[in-house]
Formats: sequence, C-alpha cells, structure tokens
Amino acid sequence: MVVCAGKSRKNVQAFVLLPPDARQAVDLLIKSRSTVGIPDSNPFVFARLTTDTPLSGNTELQEVAQSCPGLRHPERITSTNLRRYIATVSQVWIIHCTYGSYVEYLEYNRRPYCCDKTAIA
Repeated sequence: MVVCAGKSRKNVQAFVLLPPDARQAVDLLIKSRSTVGIPDSNPFVFARLTTDTPLSGNTELQEVAQSCPGLRHPERITSTNLRRYIATVSQVWIIHCTYGSYVEYLEYNRRPYCCDKTAIA
C-alpha cells in the first residue's frame, strides 16, 4: 500500500493498493533515480530532474500535444477528455466481448435442428 497526498494536498491522504507487478515497476523507478539524475532530496516517485517538485500530468500532456506539428486543435487534448475517451472505449470493448461470448454460447450450446423437428412432431 502506498500513501499519497490527496487531490487538494490539504491534510488528506489517499491510500493506493499496488499489485505485485506494479510494485516491482515502482521499485525499479526508485532504484534508477540516481542514474537519470534525480536529486536524492526529491521524495516523489514521478519527479522532475531539476527541482524537488512532482511531475504534473496535465502540464506534461499539454507540452506533448503542443509539440506535435500535425494536430489541428492541440488544446482539445486534455486529461479530462482523455479519461472520458478511455472510459467510452472500455465500455464499448466490454459490450463487444460480452456479445461475442453470448453468440458463441448460442452457437455451441444450441440443440441440433433434427431434435427441434422431432419435438414438434
């Protein structure tokens, strides 16, 4: 379990449960901090190279969007819109997988046609 600062960072703690594979990835990030030049005084896992402040995901996303030359409206790429898009795609994917499983169930668990005729006769 990891204890994080809450959204407003005002005496609120958020507890995050990490699965074992995610914990191994975070441990690898922490071990490689000195290799990439992050100061030891910076307590954040996702840290900046030069200061003792954390990375801001929204700011980084905007910088990447602005640096892409082919985008017509880079200001529309926001963390909120990205979160909504991922939620919509996930729901569509779940519906597609569920429907596909239902169709397979009907195909493989259907009685043969001759049994239907025999039952009617």
